[in-house]
Formats: sequence, C-alpha cells, structure tokens
Amino acid sequence: MIDADRMAGLVTRELALIENPERREALRRLLVPPRLEERDWNYGAPGERYPCWVVAEAPDLGITLAYCEQGFGPESPWGFLVTDERETATLGMDSQWNWYLEEAFVRSGLWKGPVKPAFEEAFHQPPEERFGEGGTRDA
Repeated sequence: MIDADRMAGLVTRELALIENPERREALRRLLVPPRLEERDWNYGAPGERYPCWVVAEAPDLGITLAYCEQGFGPESPWGFLVTDERETATLGMDSQWNWYLEEAFVRSGLWKGPVKPAFEEAFHQPPEERFGEGGTRDA
C-alpha cells in the first residue's frame, strides 16, 4: 500500500493531466491532505473493508473523492463517495469509480462548468489507450 507522501504525488500527477485550467483549479480548491479511511466493500464477504485515501472533500454536498487500490481498483482507482452520516461508509457502486481523478471529479457533479462531448471519449480508457502504446498516467 502507498503512503501519504506517495498519494500526494499521485494527486499532483493527476492534476497535471487536467488540460482545462478552470477545472484543474476548481478541483485544487477541494483538495485535502491525503487521509486514509476504511470503507465497507458491499460486493464481498460481510464485514469486508478496504483502505482508501480521501484526497478531496465537498462536505456541504456530502461528497469526497478517493483513491483505492482494492475493490474497483486498480482498474478504476478514483471514486466519488457519499459522506452522508445516515449511510454506512462504503466504497459505493462501480459507477462511482473511474480511471482518473478528473473523471471522478466531473462525474461526481462537483464540476459545474461545461463538459465537451469528447470528454467521455477521453475517459474510461485505460492509460495505454489514452496515452498511446506504453502510455502511463505518470508521464
């Protein structure tokens, strides 16, 4: 498992992938120091929990953005999670998990700006398809 420093570096790399400067800045305003939490995994054995890193919060909207290597990760490691106190803290559904932090931010509803139709084409692609052969999100 990665530590807080490596998680902060991963967030920095994900921010660098965001081409839209307004979107990048809107996400940057929600960032918090990476905080490790455990969340219930609804798709496994009863009581199964996984660690995830909370990296951004919108407490007034009850949404956090998180990274998790288990559960829907590593394929879709970035998620948007509900923080409603009435609900059990879970990793949510597969539709809440994404390849990229930017995608989780936009799909969570936290980004209120325009989204071009090509946005969906660029996302939900593994790094090798989005960035080319041998591509990596760590470029």
